[in-house]
Amino acid sequence: MRPSRVPGRVSTRPATRHDFHESQFMSHHDADNLHLLSTGIGGLDSVLGGGLPKDHLYLIQGLAGSGKTTLACQIGFHHASHGKKVLVLTLIAESHAKLLQHLGNFGFFDPALVGSQVLFYGGYKALSEGGLRELLSFISACLSSHQPEIMIVDGFRSIRDSRPSDLALSEFMHSLNALVSTMACTTFLLSPTEGNEAESENTLVDGLIELSQEEDGVRTIRELKVFKARGANHLLGKHAFEICTGGLVVYPRLEAAATRSNHASDASDKQVRFGVPGLDEIVRHGFMQGSITNVIGTPGVGKTILGLHYIHQGLLDNETCLILGFFESPQRLLQKGRKVGIDLSDAMQDGRLEMIWHLPLEVLMDRLASELLENIDRRKVSRVLIDGVEGFHDVAMHPARIKPFLIALVNELRRRNVTTLITQELPYFKSSYRDSDSSESALYENILLLRSTVVSGADQRLLSVMKVRESGYDPAHRIMKISDHGIAIENTVSAGAPFPEKQEGL
Repeated sequence: MRPSRVPGRVSTRPATRHDFHESQFMSHHDADNLHLLSTGIGGLDSVLGGGLPKDHLYLIQGLAGSGKTTLACQIGFHHASHGKKVLVLTLIAESHAKLLQHLGNFGFFDPALVGSQVLFYGGYKALSEGGLRELLSFISACLSSHQPEIMIVDGFRSIRDSRPSDLALSEFMHSLNALVSTMACTTFLLSPTEGNEAESENTLVDGLIELSQEEDGVRTIRELKVFKARGANHLLGKHAFEICTGGLVVYPRLEAAATRSNHASDASDKQVRFGVPGLDEIVRHGFMQGSITNVIGTPGVGKTILGLHYIHQGLLDNETCLILGFFESPQRLLQKGRKVGIDLSDAMQDGRLEMIWHLPLEVLMDRLASELLENIDRRKVSRVLIDGVEGFHDVAMHPARIKPFLIALVNELRRRNVTTLITQELPYFKSSYRDSDSSESALYENILLLRSTVVSGADQRLLSVMKVRESGYDPAHRIMKISDHGIAIENTVSAGAPFPEKQEGL
């Protein structure tokens, strides 16, 4: 028997993977716990609790186009690049040349490994001529001859369709499981099915991973679910993933990963300044370091400008800062700042400030969290502005996730001791903050309300401090002015005049 040596092609496009920051939620294992096999796929090891138990039999299932072959081969080439032997056994009509051509589009593919570390065999002839027994003998001969540490069997449907009976399939699965365990070969079977059905091959494997595509109207996202992985402490539920030029990248569901890690945040006695004349005095010289502040207000009232003041003050205090935005590009934010006397250009050029910007369209919510937390950890960010929390609502495929997602996100920010400001829009028709959907208010230590209203016959912007944990504050309603020099907080609304409840748009 000779393995295929069909050359593939390597894409000249650079890999554009958004690598998941593995250290965020990784389960901790003893250094000498060597029975776990790393997949080499960004985020997947975190979902699996550190990796897959070695020398086990796994079923990777999903309908056509879900990414089964890409996932398995990415694992294979990862280990082949580290000197491990990998056997790919195909039972489908697609030629090895075409398969290698498809794999050549991904950054993980290395044609130099084909024929030496990654061996391709066709097993369909053995199956068609001698059935399951002959196929098992063929697999046994391949394992004995090449001693691979990983085997991929692509085309499990052919095995299912050729079984003379359910009992014969069960016997084949039991024998295959014993064989790969004895030969110390971690094995992946690829099946074009969905669902975790009882009384099927699903019960006869050590692990079951399903790839699926979730649809919401015209939008589709890819999701991965680990039904079982014996010996692994895997995360339950679905986790989004992408297939890009580098291969698969998995984004563990933030609230599931945060629940598993269950990290508590430390309390801080240090206060940080906001950077707006008059505001720091209202809140007794600033907010607590590591706290989360929600700035809520009607459109155009000045929430983003207030946030730029907050970032500018952080830069003046020699802090490393980060802005995550959805609706205004970095160029527009810089321009907006310059118009009110806040120049952030130098900080952008020297790296003290970075901006992550995504239109709130077809982007994964967990990818946003991953990019945010990775940037914070890599640059040691201490002050963050999230401009427009509505962006998370707009990209969420599962709206019920929003609140638990935000709970997990703000907790990750707190435990990193990152002082954070999050802006939120209050619709025009809401007459007050208390009439709005404030169910998320428990997420924040501090809440500021900005409103546009009429005071003494003139349109005015008003600022009110609604909440400051662990500190006193002045609750009076104050007039807020925006000029070429930025925001200034001025006199209070007269106590003798009734405070108007009518919202006026700008």
